[in-house]
Amino acid sequence: MHAPTSTVRVLAALSLALATTVAATAGTAVPAAATPAGRAAVATSATAAADPVVSRPPMGWASWNTFAAKIDYNVIKAQVDSLVASGLKDAGYEYVNIDEGWWQGTRDAAGNITVDTTEWPGGMKAIADYIHSKGLKAGIYTDAGRDGCGYYYPTGRPAAPGSGSEGHYDQDFLAFSRWGFDFVKVDWCGGAAEGLNPRTAYQAISDAIGRATAQTGRPMVLSVCNWGVQNPWDWAPGMSTMWRTSGDIIYYGQQPSMDRVLANFDSAQHPAAQSVGHYNDPDMLVAGMPGFSAAQNRTHLSLWAISGAPLLAGNNLTTMSAETRAILGNREVVAIDQDPLSRQGVKVAEDAAGLQVYSKVLATSGRRAVVLLNRTGSAATVTARFADLGLGASATVRNVWSATDLGTRTTSYSTTVPAREAVLLVVAGTENPGGGTRTGALVGRQSGRCLDINNFATTNGTQAQLWDCTAASNQTWTYTSGRQLTIYGNKCLDAYNAGTTNGTRAVIWDCNGQANQQWSVNSDGTIRGVQSGLCLDASGAATANGTKIVLWTCGSADNQRWSWR
Repeated sequence: MHAPTSTVRVLAALSLALATTVAATAGTAVPAAATPAGRAAVATSATAAADPVVSRPPMGWASWNTFAAKIDYNVIKAQVDSLVASGLKDAGYEYVNIDEGWWQGTRDAAGNITVDTTEWPGGMKAIADYIHSKGLKAGIYTDAGRDGCGYYYPTGRPAAPGSGSEGHYDQDFLAFSRWGFDFVKVDWCGGAAEGLNPRTAYQAISDAIGRATAQTGRPMVLSVCNWGVQNPWDWAPGMSTMWRTSGDIIYYGQQPSMDRVLANFDSAQHPAAQSVGHYNDPDMLVAGMPGFSAAQNRTHLSLWAISGAPLLAGNNLTTMSAETRAILGNREVVAIDQDPLSRQGVKVAEDAAGLQVYSKVLATSGRRAVVLLNRTGSAATVTARFADLGLGASATVRNVWSATDLGTRTTSYSTTVPAREAVLLVVAGTENPGGGTRTGALVGRQSGRCLDINNFATTNGTQAQLWDCTAASNQTWTYTSGRQLTIYGNKCLDAYNAGTTNGTRAVIWDCNGQANQQWSVNSDGTIRGVQSGLCLDASGAATANGTKIVLWTCGSADNQRWSWR
């Protein structure tokens, strides 16, 4: 989504999108499985667009964050030239994505897109050809609805009715492919305003791209940009390369903020959805934009790299400082992001609230990328235990940003992390399959159903339940050697209000390191609360979908037995 200068109007857009989602899933008395968008991931569509057209997270530059809709041939050409001259192309940045503002919604009598040739001499094919002439790939932008973001939120240009592709999917995506574009970002302003179903609309778009590719032989990366509406991480992997998981990381006219960076990072924690060719997208980078320090830029890149997120720079490349160029082009950081396994790093420890450790399994056996993140307002020591990383007792440690080898350590590595910053490490040791974290679904022995958070809720206090197993993110749990059961990357299974009596609700809550969020996962299948000594229990020994999970005195019944899947 592209925001206007007024934050109020931005929030209105998000409210509209959320209202659409609520309307689609309203009526909690109806089982969520009855709602197509509610539970399971969609099977992969047999279209060209659903197959990976890339094997690494896309990297490049996009026009929106710096220029909004005020773009033309010369603006893009200057950025292309700077991408090459700066060395970022050689570092792996290859896409040049022309975002909103290139088209004002005009069409000829046959419905073909027309553009202002004073701004785009030779049409859009000419700028795509120029991008290709520099050894780069070209990206373009449209909306899933009839009227795109430039109609609802004009930024730098008058409102542009008709600047979306609804009703012209086959025609427009074939045109993009014939012009030579390799990437298309499809926004959701019109889709939200018109009440479209995102899953249905983006499937139709994916199919149209597949048909275009069949005619031209040119595959296109599809970037789904519906801001996390209707949980795209559960269906977009079957139809696209990348999908936005949240609202914009910056609104035009504002300076970047670490609060927004952290919020977008948190919203993109869906490791079960990510695989080679399919990526959670926390939005474009704000590194190098006015108002962000070098330390903030490094923290930002660390978080995107540990996530295996697309790296699409948004700063003005023609005025970029040498410091920013070095940060964006750091080959070790890029290598972590582009690791061929395409794994998303997961949180493996949070010994105290806001002091977090994230680990990403790398392709080379025994190697992990590790982020030590301090979200608090004061410098603090953060510790990475090698057992949490799934490694043996000793390992070598390297600080990536300082390019410093820190030697071999035993058991763990600790360092002071400044307030609201991160340290990025590579830790190399021996795989320890019996230790570290375990990620998967937890299946009740009696019910055969999975430990589930209803409708992908993230609200503190949401009670866990049983539901048919779907392998979706709301059933994907990680057990750390710190004995937490985490979900979504930032929520922990919690004994509500530190309860220690039978019937205490098992809920999700922000991870805080307290004993009521620690569990012993035992060989007999029980999961026992460290603080309470009580076991996770399917209430009343019920087995139906929606059965609530509570704590109860440990016994021998199968409604207290769980296994990993």
